[in-house]
Amino acid sequence: MSVTRAGAGYGMKADDEMWDTHLKKVLGQLQMIYHKIILPVEDKYKFDTFRPSWFSETLVQTKPFVTFMGPFSAGKSTFINHLLQSNYLWTGPQPTTDKFTVVMHGDQPQQIGGRILANAPDLPFRGLNSFGDQFLEHLDGYQINHDLLRSVTLIDTPGVLEAAGDIHSRRYDYIKVCRWFVERSDLVFVLFDPTKLDAGVELKMLFKHALKGSESKIRIILNKADSIGGQELMRVYGSLFWNLSNMINATEPPRVFVGSFWDKPYKPGTNHTLFTEEKSDLLYDLTEIVPLQSLDKRVTSVLRRAKEVLVHSLVCGHLKQGLPKVFGKDKAKKEAIANIQKTYQDVQLKFKFITHNDFGNSDEYNNFFEKINLFDLPSYKTFEKEGHVSALKKVIEKDLPDLLQPIKCAATVDPRDRKVAQGMQERYHEGMAQQLAGKQGHQGAIGEMGPSAWRKGVHDTEVGKQLHYDPSTANVSGAVAQPPPSAPPASNPEAAPVQPAPSQPSQPAGDAAPTPDMAKMMEMMKMMQDPKMMAMMQQMQGGGGN
Repeated sequence: MSVTRAGAGYGMKADDEMWDTHLKKVLGQLQMIYHKIILPVEDKYKFDTFRPSWFSETLVQTKPFVTFMGPFSAGKSTFINHLLQSNYLWTGPQPTTDKFTVVMHGDQPQQIGGRILANAPDLPFRGLNSFGDQFLEHLDGYQINHDLLRSVTLIDTPGVLEAAGDIHSRRYDYIKVCRWFVERSDLVFVLFDPTKLDAGVELKMLFKHALKGSESKIRIILNKADSIGGQELMRVYGSLFWNLSNMINATEPPRVFVGSFWDKPYKPGTNHTLFTEEKSDLLYDLTEIVPLQSLDKRVTSVLRRAKEVLVHSLVCGHLKQGLPKVFGKDKAKKEAIANIQKTYQDVQLKFKFITHNDFGNSDEYNNFFEKINLFDLPSYKTFEKEGHVSALKKVIEKDLPDLLQPIKCAATVDPRDRKVAQGMQERYHEGMAQQLAGKQGHQGAIGEMGPSAWRKGVHDTEVGKQLHYDPSTANVSGAVAQPPPSAPPASNPEAAPVQPAPSQPSQPAGDAAPTPDMAKMMEMMKMMQDPKMMAMMQQMQGGGGN
């Protein structure tokens, strides 16, 4: 079976080809920097034993991965089908996905077996061979001709098992495979069904091991939100955050999207306004933000890796430097590891760009030195003499930042030019006068933004115009026109006239203002996503996530 290269035969535009060339050039430079400068230091100081990962494989990946995780029947496959605007993946009320499924671009729809996917030389999946043949039997690929897949690759995953006994039925290490995909993903959606919020053993393991350290990538989706009423939705939302606070060790909670992510009409009596806004924001992130930021994220990931490797090597090198060469070696080694905080301070004093947060915790080093003999590692003097310190500093301070997209800065306005200042003051004064007159300005409530291009796009559709869809509020005030009733057949004039079908009630997709329950829901959503609230819930649960 041949695997079609994404974009091949698609008639790529000149701009696409220019971007593709630039992308491959930058990735090539990142690979050169990593393999020539960073990797040799990793090998000297056993960094992969300190923090195991598959980092080198992430540098051959050209398109960002977007991974979907969560319990069975939370709607992961259905959501992917919704994004691809057709039914490519099996879905159903019972567990249907027992495989990791890679959905990528191709001219013709075709299925690709796991072994082919994991051994294709031009695809970034060869590292999956390390999980063995048992796993490759649970890996599939699909090539689909859809524009979204020209920008991102979608990863569907098996549902998280609820019962502890079921975990042993898996014939591969599910959590480690999830970790492999998370490390390569730019975005990870974790979906929940409002009727299945219990956190089982495997879900806790997923957050503790597979998602740990990647909290910034996580987006939570409370799916099927129109299946419950407004009051119940508020209770479920609170319960979801309570459970998450015990599993996510982060000061700022992840963004939570609330809605029903498929194309069926919303159920009557639910907040269609909220669901439309949430879906618009999510699609904007997926189709614009992720592709735009993907290349810079590759550069910053190498930058972060270079700094982590430098800090690790400096800590180990300084620890080794202070040890005696002959007598009392074992005792001195134990004391040095026990007093590793002092080594942190010494390194920080010598290298001003290193902060306290850059150092690993002492438990990590205790575990590391149980596996690695400190005396087998190079001392700091040897490390510095070989030029590794200066090479890593140059990579961190110059080479990698030069690969980031330049930020265009406007020239500073001459403060002596009073016209600019007076013009700004006039605009501010106009706004103050409007506020005194009780007129609505451009801004909404706290945490709200102006209408996105996505909501304007909904307004510009034929159905949006019929509904009088307001992109500034996501409210509707009209109804979709119903087709006229069919006329009676001309060949039978005595037939009884056809009665028009009763018109369907217009969807209560958001009145001028939300119902009281929905207003409370929106207020609660903002409150729950406050970092202070997350921190308070973590304290109440004993500092969860640790």
